Amino acid sequence: MNRAEREKWYEYHSGKEGIPVEYLKRDFEDELSGKNAMDDPLEIPDKMDVIYKYSYGQQSRFFRELRENKKIYGAKCNQCSKVYCPPRATCSFCYEPTEWVPLEGTGIITACTVQYFTTSAFIKKLPFICAYIKLDGTNFIMMTNIEAKDVSQIDVGTRVKAHFREERHGAITDVYFKPIEQE
Repeated sequence: MNRAEREKWYEYHSGKEGIPVEYLKRDFEDELSGKNAMDDPLEIPDKMDVIYKYSYGQQSRFFRELRENKKIYGAKCNQCSKVYCPPRATCSFCYEPTEWVPLEGTGIITACTVQYFTTSAFIKKLPFICAYIKLDGTNFIMMTNIEAKDVSQIDVGTRVKAHFREERHGAITDVYFKPIEQE
């Protein structure tokens, strides 16, 4: 291909696949300028949408409890008594199997930031708070969303309580938290 033909090829594939022209030039210039032999494998840009079945594996009960029962479960190590949430099948300290334990669904914010924009279909209320919380009865933090009437009143140390979406799908977004004093 001559330079004008290559430029048209880059523009076409950039528009079709959404790949920046400079990336296409980096990856395909040798091919299009004739440096590759005719019998070499031909590579072209492509985009694939893949639908697949994903398994939560040993975490399945956690997501089923959210969806079916509006409950949060953690995983407790029988040897060292550490309680994980999000749960783990095996203790990362003792390497022993854990067992499921119900949690109250209350906790404390350990770190947080206010979000004024989102690309997530799950977030309906702006602004919202993305936070790490330590649930009561656990030894670890989990990342979650906090919804509050006044986000300026939320800070590290705020006590929170779990709330569940009306429509639940077995996803971490089935649960969100609100400050206890703003309920």
